Amino acid sequence: MTNTVVVKTDGSGTVAVRLEVSKLFSGYLASMAELAGQADAAKGGQLFDLKEMRKGFESKPGITVKKLASPKPEVLEAYLAFRSLQEVFATDAALKTAGVVTFTQSNGTRTVKVHLDRANYRQVSALVPGMSNPLFEGMGPQANDTITEAEYLEMITFSLGEEGPAMVKKSFIDVAIRPEGEIVSQSGGTVSGGAVLFRIPLLRLLVLDYPLDYSVTCK
Repeated sequence: MTNTVVVKTDGSGTVAVRLEVSKLFSGYLASMAELAGQADAAKGGQLFDLKEMRKGFESKPGITVKKLASPKPEVLEAYLAFRSLQEVFATDAALKTAGVVTFTQSNGTRTVKVHLDRANYRQVSALVPGMSNPLFEGMGPQANDTITEAEYLEMITFSLGEEGPAMVKKSFIDVAIRPEGEIVSQSGGTVSGGAVLFRIPLLRLLVLDYPLDYSVTCK
């Protein structure tokens, strides 16, 4: 999964997303969809409900959907524009209290912080419409869970077969935050070509046995 976030000095910007699900995982989700009574989606090989996703994005203040497509059943492409990064999170009560993403301005600098833990992971569904589908939610960490990485990989072996753990281990979420202005500091990533690049192992996100914190400060 690759994401590019451009943030301008006034807090507006764009987000470009490309998500590609492996054939192994998409096959598993299709099987689970059929068992869950979502037969139409399973037969059509549909992993992403574009209509519901568009509706969810457009319900958020200041967000414009420039592109939302699934050129192949296992691929999702999105390009969104936002009027104010602060507005996106401040007007959603669930996101505001969860603290998944915060945007602050002080003394001429702007800081974006991302904090993920088992307690707030479910609020990501408020950030990304479509993720609230139980088929996706069930793969992520639960609020009061104590599962370890080894235990999670055992579960993946049971669900996806012997190839599952290797697939998860080699999967990453790549996020590039490109702020307008000078990058002053960052944590959790690397600076390259005027952007901060974060590479998050998928396994870390799915287990979250310890919190994940990332930040970018620019002026």
